[in-house]
Amino acid sequence: MILGETLAYNARTSAHSEAIIFGNQRSTWKDLNDKANRFANALTKLGAKKGDRALMLIDNSMEFIEVYYGLAKIGVISAPSLPKSVGAEIVYIANDLRAKYIIVEREGAQGVRDVADQLKTVEHVIGIGEGHDLEFDYDEIMRNSTEADPDVRIEPSDFLTIKYTSGTTGAPKGCIRSHSNFVMAGAVGLFEQPMYDDDVASISSPLAAGMAITEMSRFVIRGTRTVLLGRFDPAKYFEAIEREKITFGYAMDTMVRRFATHPGFQQADLSSLRTFSGSRDHESMELLRNQKTFRAGFHTGYGSSEGGGRISFKKPEDYQKTFDDPVKYGHLHDSLGREGRLFRMEAVDDDLKPVPTGEIGELAIRGPSVFQGYWERPEETAKVLRDGWLVTGDLIRRDAEGYVYMCGRKREMIKTGGINVYPAEIEPVLMSYGKIEQVAVIGIPDTEWGEKVVACVVGKEPMTEAEVIDFCRDKLGGPKRPKNVVFMDKLPTNESGKVVKKTLVEMLTQKNT
Repeated sequence: MILGETLAYNARTSAHSEAIIFGNQRSTWKDLNDKANRFANALTKLGAKKGDRALMLIDNSMEFIEVYYGLAKIGVISAPSLPKSVGAEIVYIANDLRAKYIIVEREGAQGVRDVADQLKTVEHVIGIGEGHDLEFDYDEIMRNSTEADPDVRIEPSDFLTIKYTSGTTGAPKGCIRSHSNFVMAGAVGLFEQPMYDDDVASISSPLAAGMAITEMSRFVIRGTRTVLLGRFDPAKYFEAIEREKITFGYAMDTMVRRFATHPGFQQADLSSLRTFSGSRDHESMELLRNQKTFRAGFHTGYGSSEGGGRISFKKPEDYQKTFDDPVKYGHLHDSLGREGRLFRMEAVDDDLKPVPTGEIGELAIRGPSVFQGYWERPEETAKVLRDGWLVTGDLIRRDAEGYVYMCGRKREMIKTGGINVYPAEIEPVLMSYGKIEQVAVIGIPDTEWGEKVVACVVGKEPMTEAEVIDFCRDKLGGPKRPKNVVFMDKLPTNESGKVVKKTLVEMLTQKNT
């Protein structure tokens, strides 16, 4: 099945059921499908053909979904990026894609105008919202279009979208995913995390950032009514849960912490939630569990842009084991669950041979959502797609029951005094210290040790370096114990909220030279 057909199916079978709620806007499946068709046909009038590329600079909105599915229906490959992207980012992605179209909301219009003379292949720019002063207006082209199904043959193997990586380790690369990749990712997600006819889902993360659009696709496949939120605001999330009786909550780790530490958290009525997905932060989970109306089961797992979404699944029953018997099952706190149906996850050595159970190896993945490669980068693609496996650069270990534990990035491994040390083994220990709000562990070149372990810390309250190191003394072996602690007001992050360790290494290496 192709992605556009999942929306059309709902329009045929549940035409007048609510599909998407965004603020005071409410759309049925028929409304949404009609508007996706209108956009597809409008772009076709402008000369769009199957295989063309379109850069989307749109925040969470009804228009995002209309454009995304409209492009899918005519085989134009979408490249969603955050609308706050600066001019240099817009130029880089648009030119790398050789994009013919840019669809941008009013807030990002000025950024596009500023770099218009550097956009080598863009033929048309479409603006959303009042006052954008661009070539074409979204509402106008929609009014002058038709709701007929586009007459374009799309195959499951056709490219659907190109998602640019966040570039934490170099220039961003475009991850290509096909229609089949997206539909199968949604199907596996529904196998592992079933949804029901009366479920009400929510999305509070940016659709353009990656994982949220995969979740959105899953909800469309299931025909689930979905509450789409704008820029994350815990108070508005509380209101939406109460008003719409949301049953399925989803947020990224950093958002869950803001959610659970908001002053209005304890007073919020969260009783409708059956499932809450997204967080691996133990402290935030404990705050959620102790909220007087929170009764939801937890879900999390491993996912990546190249993997095509969620690959492993940690389920409520896994969490419940750790809550009921922390002595016997406490180790599961740090797991990412087990591989999903139709996937294989292996810890392998440099020759793609599985390492023994319990030992650390590089994560290799096989499965139906694994991406097609990097856009026009065959050499980069060949490094990560090897003999049918996606070699991720992540380091994991698997226990005898198949549970997966993250041990860090291969390139983040710290070799200190001849010993391999992994930040993911150290960071949870530091996070268990009550005075620490956030931490990132990195390796810095050192004449004595080769590399030394350095903890970059954001504190909840004042503390000293000696205090932090002393806390680790009986919890971490000598090589893993930080040699230095650097206190910071905040850690550098990318658009998805992930800490950019490359920036920390550069900052501290320059400081020490």
